[in-house]
Amino acid sequence: MEILKIESAYGLTTTITTQRPVGAHTYKINCRQFQTVHRDWQRHNAAQGLALGVMTLDYERIWMTTAEVEQVAAAIQSIRSPLTLDFGKGQP
Repeated sequence: MEILKIESAYGLTTTITTQRPVGAHTYKINCRQFQTVHRDWQRHNAAQGLALGVMTLDYERIWMTTAEVEQVAAAIQSIRSPLTLDFGKGQP
């Protein structure tokens, strides 16, 4: 799978994951780019609890919590698209 479609009940474009705007949002990301950014994030930022930022195909930067990153990584591995994020607003 090359492209993953993420459907979310809240916006992911803010770095403050606890203050996300509510509403239906859809994002498409390149799976290979996500995996590259994910590996680097795991080495340097995951332990600090920082959100992972990744660019969408529409040139928006989206920010994901550790729990959301795990869901995206699992969806890519299982070739499951679209992915619907089922966490509460900004919940880690």
